[in-house]
Amino acid sequence: MLYRKELFPMTIFQFPQFSPEAAKLWEEIPVEFQEEILDNVFCSHCRDAVRIVDYSGSVVSGDLRLKGNCAICGNQVARLVEGS
Repeated sequence: MLYRKELFPMTIFQFPQFSPEAAKLWEEIPVEFQEEILDNVFCSHCRDAVRIVDYSGSVVSGDLRLKGNCAICGNQVARLVEGS
């Protein structure tokens, strides 16, 4: 996967920041499904499913919301993981 150097001047991405409620919901998801979620976030600029990087997590109406950047173009992206 290619990264645009001007958008990502460092090669190490930020560690995810989660609210305590969001961290609890995220930890309940098996690791293999966490990876699938991170790899399947829609980017409106790329018009495709991409990986989310530099993301944070919060809880909105009982659902987990991940907000971050597209790993390809750097556009802001978000993914909502609905609670059960």
